[in-house]
Amino acid sequence: MRHRAVFFDLGGTLFSYRSINSHFDRVLEDMARGRGVGAPLDELRHAYRVAMGTTMASWTARPFYLHRDLFTEAHVRFLRSLGVDAGPEDPDVRFSEGRVLGEPEVAPREDAAATLAALRARGLHVQIVSNIDNDQLEAIWSRIGLGEHVDAITTSEEARSCKPHPGIFRLALEKAGTPPPDEVVFVGDSPWHDVAGANALGMTSVLIGDPPPSDAPPARHVISNLGELLDIVAA
Repeated sequence: MRHRAVFFDLGGTLFSYRSINSHFDRVLEDMARGRGVGAPLDELRHAYRVAMGTTMASWTARPFYLHRDLFTEAHVRFLRSLGVDAGPEDPDVRFSEGRVLGEPEVAPREDAAATLAALRARGLHVQIVSNIDNDQLEAIWSRIGLGEHVDAITTSEEARSCKPHPGIFRLALEKAGTPPPDEVVFVGDSPWHDVAGANALGMTSVLIGDPPPSDAPPARHVISNLGELLDIVAA
């Protein structure tokens, strides 16, 4: 089958979260040390993973949410798990796009630009479809440096819909000229947000990263680097 478009998730897909690990560590330490918490960094990381996991579990069923609010709640949960009485009104707990994503450090995957350019050279529509707030995207997009290889961007804030909710996928399809979903490839790193949402609409789902857990929605393809897409996408 000939494909007409390839949609990409952003965080974890076109850039790896590993590129901003050191920034996340500094954010956690700043919040904790500023409140007198002396726990080692490994304990802070664990506490944050638990706090974010709990927050995501309670928010993921919502068809739409702002990520500035989600991150703020995760920060509050993180600090309270350390015995700190923090609230969402605290200035350094509130979401800040630069603090959360580490704008100076964020960088694309090594093969991102070449892969996107090759797909567009084949005549395919290339689009970013991301669960991200608009100001968060603006803080990192120029740093990632992929703009010349992308035809459109759809954010969850613009769509008022967060993956896996179908609204964001439908808006992205409109921007691509409304191709049949089975002629669209969707590439992402989340089985529950990217793969599940793409599968529900009949897109060809591609999961990038580690093999998914056994209870995850099954992707049509699993890849370890973006360049592998060139053997999957039929133009």
